[in-house]
Amino acid sequence: MNQSKKAAAVSFNEYKLLKDEIIEISEQRFENILTRRLAEFKKAIIDEIDIRLKAITAQSDAKFEAIDARFNSLKKRISFLTWFLPVFITLLMVALRVYGK
Repeated sequence: MNQSKKAAAVSFNEYKLLKDEIIEISEQRFENILTRRLAEFKKAIIDEIDIRLKAITAQSDAKFEAIDARFNSLKKRISFLTWFLPVFITLLMVALRVYGK
């Protein structure tokens, strides 16, 4: 037996079909790699934006809580004045009337 067998001759059309198939497979592989990398990039950007938005939201929440605390304090002062001021004016009028005679 002769161990060195000659390969069968390949016609130009078969060679061209093989070449086109290899190119198509390479293009599909490239598209798959590109699609996967774009998906990873998109996820990374979305995660980064999400982190930044959470930080901004936390800052604005802290600011709104501080403003809310100020308004609550003002609300307490105003409610105190709304019941205390008429009592004070009434007592002042009574004192002026009693001591004014």
